[in-house]
Amino acid sequence: MNNNLQKISFIDKEKLSSELYFQSLLEQAHLKGILTDNDIERLQYECLSFLAYKVERFNAGYSSSIRVEEAQNIMVSNLFTISLWLKSYQDPDDAITAIKNEQIAELYQKGRKRIDTLLSAAKSVHSKILHQILDTKNVFYRATIDDAIKGFFKLYYPDFAAQEIHITADYPICSILPPLAGIEFIHAYLNALYYENQFCINFSPDDIHHLLCGYEDDYPELLINIYEHVLTAAIGCILAGTDARRLDISENGGTYLNRLFSEMTKDEILKTIQNASRELYSIFSYQQGLEQYIQKSLPLIADKIEVASREQSVDLVFYTPAYPENNPKFYFSFGNKMDNEQYRKVINEIEQCEVSLDKISIIKERIHSLADLEDVLLDAYFVKEEFHIILHELGLQELAALFKKYLLKSDIEAIELRESELHFRECLQDFISTLPEKQQNIIKKASETIEEV
Repeated sequence: MNNNLQKISFIDKEKLSSELYFQSLLEQAHLKGILTDNDIERLQYECLSFLAYKVERFNAGYSSSIRVEEAQNIMVSNLFTISLWLKSYQDPDDAITAIKNEQIAELYQKGRKRIDTLLSAAKSVHSKILHQILDTKNVFYRATIDDAIKGFFKLYYPDFAAQEIHITADYPICSILPPLAGIEFIHAYLNALYYENQFCINFSPDDIHHLLCGYEDDYPELLINIYEHVLTAAIGCILAGTDARRLDISENGGTYLNRLFSEMTKDEILKTIQNASRELYSIFSYQQGLEQYIQKSLPLIADKIEVASREQSVDLVFYTPAYPENNPKFYFSFGNKMDNEQYRKVINEIEQCEVSLDKISIIKERIHSLADLEDVLLDAYFVKEEFHIILHELGLQELAALFKKYLLKSDIEAIELRESELHFRECLQDFISTLPEKQQNIIKKASETIEEV
């Protein structure tokens, strides 16, 4: 007798919804004729009867009256809880058998126990992450793992809103999770975060910081997945022959990787980084779960390498660290403003002038800070040529300060500027474009490092 025969399933798992599992299971079973119309009617009646019971509990027995939205929410919670239990069956056909043989209330109670199990497991994983959490400047990392997840555990209401998450899990994980809700989502999200955190703590926080500065110097305020960047860099170091622990591919290594991947197919790229990832296992001691998580992450990285290699821009995937602390900062003050009455007099005098030289003479004589000059240029109208004459009197530091304030804005950000500010921006840009290229470069570079005090 052949014991290796596989059981034939009537329900196709691929057609079941991860979010509305119970409902989609009923739909498929009814379409296949496994559940009859009478079965569906019986289940609908039991669901409504159980809803009435839960509404009474929600009102603590004082009334059976409840707002429609609240009743709908409790019904969704009930179905979510039942779904959690039915998902525990490997074969959907076995879940259908349970539906046929058990009452809705029984299925719910088993699902409710499963919620408690998932809650306990999620809290345990959360505690482990916090115990060894990666030290990073990224504001979303700790805020999500610590504050937001704690908020979930505090607000979660499994008896009447089991499907709710209540929080925004801002920090993006590398894994692509199916659509999940409630504790099922939080449990899966925390498991992914646990493996990502476990991988990243093998590296120095400073090395990770410098790596991410090489990606974007403002990475602390960006919604990026740290693990993906660290894993990609570590694999790049293995392939380029540099120290994977330091995450520094080097410029020569980047050039080599660009050549290496330029002629490869997507499958070849994936196989190459899979082989490199195995070398990482010999450098660091991984638990099996982390090894499996890394393997699931590699196709995403391979996709990015393939796209970058077609455009000869692999350096955007395998980039080198940056050390912003080595770049000197220039500190600059716009200075104090004159009192309002004095300022109004200056503006009135300028507006009464018909000759440009007279306007400029007043500015030279009466304006003694960049803060006042900026206000005057915004409040009194000057044509482009007048702007050029006035700006020509400023030093490189002052021009860099104005450049940072007005020209480092993107065109989208500039939409929010007032008409006078847009005119100022346009004249400033035009003036700087008339300067020698060397001066332009100095102003642009200084604008990136200057800090207002």
